[in-house]
Amino acid sequence: MQPKKHYFAHIPTIAIFIVFAMSAPLGVLLFILKSIDKNAEKEETAAAQAQADYRSDLGPALAQTAPRQETEPTYGHDVPTKEQKDAKERHKLLTTLCTIGGAVFLFAGFSTLFMDGADSMMEAFTAIAQMLGGGAALLTGLRMDRTRKLERLLDKIAGDRDNIPLDELFAAAGIDAAKGRTVVESAISHGYFGADAYIDNRTNTLVVRGAAPQPPRKPKPAPAPEPAPADQYTAILQQLRQVNDAIPDPVMTTKISRLEAVSARIFELAKQDPGKKAQLQKFMDYYLPTALKLLNTYASLPAQDVQGENIADVKKNIERSMDLLVTAFENQLDKLFQSDALDVSADVAALEGMLNMDGLTGNEFTK
Repeated sequence: MQPKKHYFAHIPTIAIFIVFAMSAPLGVLLFILKSIDKNAEKEETAAAQAQADYRSDLGPALAQTAPRQETEPTYGHDVPTKEQKDAKERHKLLTTLCTIGGAVFLFAGFSTLFMDGADSMMEAFTAIAQMLGGGAALLTGLRMDRTRKLERLLDKIAGDRDNIPLDELFAAAGIDAAKGRTVVESAISHGYFGADAYIDNRTNTLVVRGAAPQPPRKPKPAPAPEPAPADQYTAILQQLRQVNDAIPDPVMTTKISRLEAVSARIFELAKQDPGKKAQLQKFMDYYLPTALKLLNTYASLPAQDVQGENIADVKKNIERSMDLLVTAFENQLDKLFQSDALDVSADVAALEGMLNMDGLTGNEFTK
């Protein structure tokens, strides 16, 4: 890599004095540039000397291969790239130039206008221009210097952490989010956090190294509660109602309505006395499903394009079976009262026996 040429560092001091005699602001500016450039030259010389000492420690074999590595620099996570270093140096140089140069031109314009007195209108305008330009440059330099200080502060706050939320970083530095984000972006471009630093906008986090933190997952909305399923009895009654609505024949409708009414009464008794459910097993498992199957078949027959002999036979058979089904459903309802009838008979017999034993049923009550 070819070393940089430092032209300002080698300007003769006598030449600067000559220029200062002709134009004080220009002379001061040249003196500043020479000091800055000379300091940069010393730093590069020291760095080159340290690199040469390191190569001498590697030995002849490795020292010969060392120059090849200069053209292929490698950067770690926490080491800024060359471009970042150059940007940082340019920012530092521009800050110094604006601050010192602005102060010099501001003082020169102020001196010409108020201390020495302007001899002509042109000289007065020139002095005013120097004051305005110098003041603007001075303010710019001071603002850039504050930015550099904030960049160093943010770098210290981040420390060795792999990532840090921007809100936490700004709170620690005592700056608002809008200004802080601008300063963080500037610090990243100047390599303060290393070569791989960036802002993760998903989590509003400064990532120094490694992967960005995963954004918090939004909780899944709770599933809407499913409507409570209708009980088995209600579902059967709904099916009877639907098939009844689908059959236009008034005679069949009357019989189906009777089935529905008897079934509702049976289900009501089963709910009131769960012990009766055992008596309904065959009724629920065979008679009701078979009745619904026959009725659904009957409801679908009018939709057939051809009304042949077989279809007519099917309709007649189902119509004839309806009387049997109504009788069977009514008998099933009556059977549910069988145990109640036995209990009542036993209670009546016991009552009569007690009355006879106590002589409470004799003719003495009628005398």
